[in-house]
Amino acid sequence: MSEKKLRLKNNSKIAIIGGGPAGSFFANDAIREAKSLGINIHITILNSKDFNQKGPNGCNMSAAVIASTLHAKLTRDGIILPEHIIRQKIKGYYFHTEEYGIELYKPDQTNKSTIMAVYRGNGPLFSTHTESHSFDDFLLKHVIKQGVTVISEPVLDLNISSDPDTPATVVYGKGGQRNKIEVDLVVGAFGINSNLANKIENLNLGYIPPKTVRTCQMEIPLDPAFIKSSFKDNIQVFALGIEPFRFASMVPKDNYITVSLVGSRDLTSNDLIDFLNHPVVRKNLPNNWEMPDKFCMCLPKIVLSHAINPFSDRLVLVGDASISRIFKNGLESAYITSQLAVRTAFEYGISSEDFARHYYKPARKLLAMDNKLGTVILAISDFVTRQNWLVKARLSYVEDKRGSWIANHLNALLWNMVTGDAPYHKILIQAINPLFQIKLIPITLKALIIAIVKYPFYRNPTK
Repeated sequence: MSEKKLRLKNNSKIAIIGGGPAGSFFANDAIREAKSLGINIHITILNSKDFNQKGPNGCNMSAAVIASTLHAKLTRDGIILPEHIIRQKIKGYYFHTEEYGIELYKPDQTNKSTIMAVYRGNGPLFSTHTESHSFDDFLLKHVIKQGVTVISEPVLDLNISSDPDTPATVVYGKGGQRNKIEVDLVVGAFGINSNLANKIENLNLGYIPPKTVRTCQMEIPLDPAFIKSSFKDNIQVFALGIEPFRFASMVPKDNYITVSLVGSRDLTSNDLIDFLNHPVVRKNLPNNWEMPDKFCMCLPKIVLSHAINPFSDRLVLVGDASISRIFKNGLESAYITSQLAVRTAFEYGISSEDFARHYYKPARKLLAMDNKLGTVILAISDFVTRQNWLVKARLSYVEDKRGSWIANHLNALLWNMVTGDAPYHKILIQAINPLFQIKLIPITLKALIIAIVKYPFYRNPTK
């Protein structure tokens, strides 16, 4: 097969399946690449979800926190979020353990990029606002203004021919109708919570979806004044050292807080109730708060690994159905993979070999390989957070010695763990810094002695 036959050229057609951030990011970057090359391209986004609906029907089901690193990239690309899309500007994070809590501060105070909390859809199911708050809808309208066509119907079928000269075919429709378009390139930006991943797998192109686990999310309505005074524009992060929770957070969003739970297994609504009844969590809710009769909740999947062969001739998958950073920065992973795929398609070609070499290989190096380190780091973190005596000693030291080198270093380490601002390999380097480990020795020994005295490992039952 000649790779030269599979290239985008003037008047090439691209179909993007999925109108969420990954699809919009790809379209936005593709338009810029085409302009720089002086060619016209025709982009069609097939998106069956109406992001202006409230609740899960209009939502792509995530905590929807835009990290400061992604905010900087969006600003650079000219994507400026209007105030009605930003539900809360986040100052920082408050890190809770079972016995101690501490406010983490941004390590680089010169970085003016903002952390922002948004809604992916148009807000919680029973919210009463009338203006659209959807981040995904805003991005989609941004690319529509640049000439992208949107078809608001579900994709029914996809055909990728083994003949390199035959265009790809996307079949879509509803109400029994079947329409089709022929395109030079199909971009799968549908996300891991869509059943389209199974359709791609059944095409026998070698694609194997990532492994996943079900998380739990809930939107809790609260008085805005309470949220402002209690949360102080901080995301509350919980490392309680209890099963099955690996990561938990409460994200303030004006008159709601988004509860996000990630576990070591598929979570259920019962796990949500257990979490909300935990004494440390209850301290962040009003004294008289009770679980409402009706509330917005979902059990979305997140990835635990990367996909195998998320590409073929005339086909490339981006976002979490391809490769995403585990537990952190799903939106930024969508941005990164979309950008890599666009660069490959326009600078190299759209054959399987092009995507394997110039998209999948660098994406694996950047995200998938780092995830392996992340798995190790998160396992160590799970173990450490179960040692209450150790966690309390270290966190109290950060608070008491704020401004010292070791306090700043430990704060930066925790900040990067909860925000995902740094890749896992950099977090590991921070954690094993020799000077840092040496300075921790007296703190750890002192805490250990206190723990032994207060809670001896052995007590003679006859005494």
